[in-house]
Amino acid sequence: MRLTLPQLAMVVGLVSLTFFFSALVLAFGLRIGEQRDWQTFRTPDILWFGTAVLVASSALLEAARYSLRRALVSIYRLRIALAVLLAVIFLCIQAVTAANLWSQGVSASANPRGSAFYIFMGIHAAHLVVGMGWLGWLWLLSGKLKQTTEQGLRRQRRTVGAAAMFWHFMGALWLVLFFFLRRWTAA
Repeated sequence: MRLTLPQLAMVVGLVSLTFFFSALVLAFGLRIGEQRDWQTFRTPDILWFGTAVLVASSALLEAARYSLRRALVSIYRLRIALAVLLAVIFLCIQAVTAANLWSQGVSASANPRGSAFYIFMGIHAAHLVVGMGWLGWLWLLSGKLKQTTEQGLRRQRRTVGAAAMFWHFMGALWLVLFFFLRRWTAA
């Protein structure tokens, strides 16, 4: 498989994000492992639903790419919009989760387990917002695809390919973060 220039740039960016999040997981893992007497809490079950929503968003993005490869622009636009909508739902679930943790008395300042939860959810959410902006921009550009040439479709395919790499990485990253957050907070 030959990478396009936008995809190669994305790979370089994703490698740096991998190291960043790996360092965070390692730092929090070591800190939490040192102190067993810190408050544990129950991870809200709604995060399982949120995880399924994020996976569905990735599946919709792949379905959108499939539609674009077949020049089905209207279906492509709909699927991109639905992928963004599911991402918004995921972020709402994250907000509900944060409120649930707050109601359990879990604060970031008093508890490293809580701070790990808030930091990981916040940094991941910030990256998702960037991805949502990118997908929204692709949706806006796709409004012009009906009048474009094959070259315009190819350009959109390359760009959505790079965006999909980022989006799927964010989904996979959430699975890893969710695993560690559940492990560290087991009551």
